[in-house]
Amino acid sequence: MRQSPRVALIGALLVGAFYFHAPLRHVALVVLRLPFTLVKGAVQALLLLPRLPGLADENAGLRAELVQRQMEASQLREALRRSEQGQALLDLIPERQGLTASVIGRSTLPAQQTVLLDRGARDGLSLDTVIVDASGLIGRVVELHPAACLVLLLTDPESRVAGLVERSRETGLLVGKGWGQCAFIYLDADADIQEGDRVVTAGLGGPFPKGLLLGTVVHVARDELTGSAMASVDPAARLSRLEEVLCVLPASTSAAPAAAAARKGR
Repeated sequence: MRQSPRVALIGALLVGAFYFHAPLRHVALVVLRLPFTLVKGAVQALLLLPRLPGLADENAGLRAELVQRQMEASQLREALRRSEQGQALLDLIPERQGLTASVIGRSTLPAQQTVLLDRGARDGLSLDTVIVDASGLIGRVVELHPAACLVLLLTDPESRVAGLVERSRETGLLVGKGWGQCAFIYLDADADIQEGDRVVTAGLGGPFPKGLLLGTVVHVARDELTGSAMASVDPAARLSRLEEVLCVLPASTSAAPAAAAARKGR
């Protein structure tokens, strides 16, 4: 009861300030509205409390749905990429039967350059089947199983491919050096070969048809004492990043029906 005159005085001052002084009027409005603002906020918070569990569940559901949609979009992009890449591979060698395959394993030893494919004898493959991709020659099948095969890459030390300099027609032998490298050997010291030259398969016997790109010359070393030259060649195919490849089968072989059936089943 003792506070009533004081409260009345404060109220009177605020009312007077409201009518007679604009800056004080603003302060008065803030002071008068504060209790109502606090009460309104408290009421809204109380009304929101029962909905919090449902909102949390709804938020979690939306996040899960977003993740699912992102995964589906990523899978669709990958499927489209694989489809486009597979068609590009099939268009590489129109006069032959092409069978796409996926890399399902690879050697982890730098000096052992091999990959494992998900195609095998029951798909029409045989030993020495040529393997390529859109960039160039990859290697050949050296180990065959019913549903898989092992491919020896160009860079393996056991790999040997007769090669031809596309520009000058110089011939030599492309050998694997391990560690992702190749060398072009059996060249004369005055051989017409230089950095930037493209080397392709020579088609001189063996399983490799003529004209498949092997790689690009990055260095030439000449030895006048021995009368020979050697070139370092960077493989055209990115052998460390292989995913989809093409198994090249001659159209005249009996493997063609099996390859066509396998292609339909993929």
